[in-house]
Order: sequence, then C-alpha cells, then structure tokens
Amino acid sequence: MATNEPDGAGGSARIERNRSPNRLAGHGKLLLLGAAALILLVWGGQWIYHRWTHVYIDDARIDGEIVTISSRVSGWLTELPVIEGDEVRKGQLLAQVDARDSVLQREVLVAKLKGIENQMSVVQAQTGQVDQETLGRYQSESNRLAAAEAEVAALQVQLRQARDDYRRAQELADAKWLSPQAMERARSAYHQVQESHRKAQAEVAAVRGTLSAAGGSRRQLKVMERQLLVLARQADEIRAEIRRREVDIADRTIVSPTGGRVVMTFVRKGEHVAPGQRILMFHDPNAIWVEANVKETEVGLLKPGMKAEIRVDAYPRRIFSGEVHRIGRAATSKFALLPDPNPSGNFTKITQRLPVRILLTERDPALRPGMMVEVTIAVGNH
Repeated sequence: MATNEPDGAGGSARIERNRSPNRLAGHGKLLLLGAAALILLVWGGQWIYHRWTHVYIDDARIDGEIVTISSRVSGWLTELPVIEGDEVRKGQLLAQVDARDSVLQREVLVAKLKGIENQMSVVQAQTGQVDQETLGRYQSESNRLAAAEAEVAALQVQLRQARDDYRRAQELADAKWLSPQAMERARSAYHQVQESHRKAQAEVAAVRGTLSAAGGSRRQLKVMERQLLVLARQADEIRAEIRRREVDIADRTIVSPTGGRVVMTFVRKGEHVAPGQRILMFHDPNAIWVEANVKETEVGLLKPGMKAEIRVDAYPRRIFSGEVHRIGRAATSKFALLPDPNPSGNFTKITQRLPVRILLTERDPALRPGMMVEVTIAVGNH
C-alpha cells in the first residue's frame, strides 16, 4: 500500500494539470461568445434605431430628362456624326436628312414667283400707259362735249329768235306790209339757224359716244387692277409654299436643342427615315435626380427638404448626398396598365407606393439614368 500512495498523488496532480488548460479554453470561448453577443446586440440596436429614425428604400433609381430626337420629314439619312456616349453641345449637328429634292422644289417655286412678279410688272406698265392714253382722250372728249353743248345752247337762243322773226314776217306779209323778198330772207334765216341747231345736236351726240368709248377704256384700268390682285394672291401663295419648303429644308438638319450626352441611336447612316421615327436619345448629365417609390405607410414621415444619403450599386464605397424635393400626389398603381380595383370581389390589401423625387446635391458624370441606388432618409430629427 505504501508503494501506491506516491502513484496516487502523482496521478491527481497530472489530472489537475490537464484540467487547467481546458478550463482556460472554456473561459476564452465564453468570453468570445459574450463579446460576439454584445457586438451583435449593439449592431442590432443600432440597426433597429436606424430603421426607426430613417426611411430606407432599396429599389430606387437614378432618373433624368431623356429627350428623344425624331425626324419631322422623310428621306435618306446622309449624316449621323454622333454615336452612343458622345457628349454634344447646344446647336451641334446630330443628323442630316437628304434635302436635294426639297431644294429643287424650292428653286422651282422661286422661278415661278419671279415669273409672276415679272407679269405683274408688265401689267403695271400697261396700266400706266392705258391710264395716260385714256385720261388724255377722256379729258379731250369731255372738253369737246362741253363746247358742243354750249354751241347747242347758243343756237337754241338763235333758233327761238329766228322763229319769232319768221312768224312776224308772215304776219306782215299777210297784211301786205312786207315784200316777198323780205319774207324769203326771213324764211332762209330761220332755216339756216334750224339746220345749225340740228348739226350742233348731232355733234353733241357724236361727242357723247366718243366720250363713252373713252370711259370704257378707262374702265379697262379696273380690269387690270383685278388682274394685279389675282397675280398678287398667286405670288402670296407661292411665297407661303416657299416658306414651307424652307421649313422642310431646315427640318432636315437636326441639331441638339441643348447640351447633353447621347444615350442611344436607333438608325444608321444611309437608312431611310419617316416622319416621327426615332433617331437617337440623349440627356443632360447635370439634370438628373433619384426617383424612389416609398411605401404609403412611410410617406407621411417625409417632408420636402429632408436630407438623404444615396448609395449607388455601381459605386458601393461612395455615398452621395441629396434632399427630398417633391412627393408624388398619386400612387404608382394608378398609372398601371391593369386596373387597380378587383371586380371579382376578392380583395388582398397591398401596401401602395408613392413616387418621391430626391435631388442630388452634387453632380457627378459617373451617375447615369437607370442606375439602381439605395436611399436612406433621416426622419428622426424632423
């Protein structure tokens, strides 16, 4: 028995030495688990607090004014100097449609207009010539008529005097107080004045006919004036057609309405385009924003001017700042192709979303419309 005691004591010591490292390892594991639990608790608390004081949207997108450039005319595309990704400035040539036919048509119209203008010049010259000729003739015949009428008036007085003298001569001749020779002289004088009076009346009638003819020639001036009006209207129609051709020619040169960057092209040089056909799309990189669809249960927390943090999926290490600019007035479901009400009677309540526009505080050409972003809006301090 005495020989077994030392062995028993030594074995207990060895057992104690073996248990000490195990206890230390156990305590280390407990500490690690406690630290991990504490870290998870702190992180979870921060996450819960962050979600409680912030509105988080993970399906937002960068949006912008993408302009579609279309053709207003039909024709072959002769120039397309830009491609996708090119930066363009205001007034820069984007596309050129063949304008040869329109230019030729405009030249034809210009030639017609010149012909009508020359015809108007001829009619105006003829009008002046006819005016001078007929005016002199009309005035001359008017003077002749006045003289003839004055002659008739004078002979009318002489005719009455000669008639009275002839009647007195007859009375004296019947009373044997006048010789036959005197009686014959009185008759001759009366007949001469009577004949002169008839000639004067005939002259008046002739002059009136000539004056009427001269008046007819003067009325030809009105006909010429009508011709000038007709030619002027034709000239106006051709000028309007020329302006329309000029607009058509101008529409065949398609320039950029503002500065921006080409997003996509839909045609190639040499293809035939039709009116309204899309040629390309471009947008202004400086005019972009974030479009987020926020749940209706959270939209009441938002107000314009609230600050937002934006994380772009393409650049995960960068954080962009922005602020709430506008909150939509209708849910996105109101613009869906299928109607929102269910006429079958089955109803499932679904949380709706309203569009919220967030303006970017800084402009970065790396941000492009359509990129997915995550938005965090702080609402706890408002």
